[in-house]
Amino acid sequence: MKSFTHECLALKDVCDHNKLDYDDVMDAISNSDISFGTNADTLIHGYWLNALLDIDEDLDFGDFDDDILISLGS
Repeated sequence: MKSFTHECLALKDVCDHNKLDYDDVMDAISNSDISFGTNADTLIHGYWLNALLDIDEDLDFGDFDDDILISLGS
């Protein structure tokens, strides 16, 4: 089996950094076509999260670009 590593950010941290309400973001994700559970390995690309939230400014991922993976799991 081939293994890989990819840097990820927690959704809660992204919400806090961008001053977004975590529950509102989770509602938007839950009401989208994205299917996920509570697994710690459930991931979404940053640019998908930007598009999904449909907000005026792109999210700020700090030192990472919008190709970063965001963990939706608990």
